[in-house]
Amino acid sequence: MATRLRVAIGEQLRQCPQVITMGVRPQLADYTRKERSLLLTADIIFYPTVRFVDIFASVGKETFPSVNCYRFLGDKLKQTSLFRLLNVPHPRTRVYYGDKQKERTAAEFSFPLVGKRAFRSSRGRHVFLIRDPGELSWYNQQFNPAYIQEYVAGGRELRVIVLNHRVVWGSWRVSAPGDFHCALPVGPSLPEEALPPEALALAKHIACSGRFSDVAVDMLFDGSRFWVLELNFRYGCKGWPGHIQGRLQAIAAMVERGEL
Repeated sequence: MATRLRVAIGEQLRQCPQVITMGVRPQLADYTRKERSLLLTADIIFYPTVRFVDIFASVGKETFPSVNCYRFLGDKLKQTSLFRLLNVPHPRTRVYYGDKQKERTAAEFSFPLVGKRAFRSSRGRHVFLIRDPGELSWYNQQFNPAYIQEYVAGGRELRVIVLNHRVVWGSWRVSAPGDFHCALPVGPSLPEEALPPEALALAKHIACSGRFSDVAVDMLFDGSRFWVLELNFRYGCKGWPGHIQGRLQAIAAMVERGEL
């Protein structure tokens, strides 16, 4: 079998000998003609960056992360629409545009409710527990559109990481005292040994159906079922041995085995 030609824009896999790393430059014109030819003939382009991923996709290049990882990055509206299309358990969510639509929020949701920033938000930032009309008024003044979600009471969240459509790691997370965000990992866990099979199957279903090659699926367990909260494509992995380097080593190992 012929060796795959693997080229990278980003430098995450610079230590991987099977990948030719070019580095990030402001424009494609900043790469030499030979380098652009190499990009055109590559079997896969790693870490193409938001700036170039659609250019490579337009000429049929396979990328890692996949193009959908960039297209859904930080866009909760797209993610919610995908969850509905796939019939994935997801807290009841409505989007309100402008002051007139926002007036319906209190009639359609009970307090407490959750308000989030709809775009350019990840890693749990810009997520607010809204307990009364005053807090709702503040949130509506800060964010448009208003992304409003039913509050699901639960003890802990689960993050499942799927690489190349394979579950590789997961960890339970709990909230700090006085904070409803679940951001504290409860030790490392091996998915095949310690995590619920239904959660792992759900994460893999979303990754495969959405064609996401590198994704963290964040879920909430309410005691009886899992609710998918959001997808993260720039995510932390505290609890994974080596953290970020451990994740990159896992990807490099997939390259060495010929899986990427």
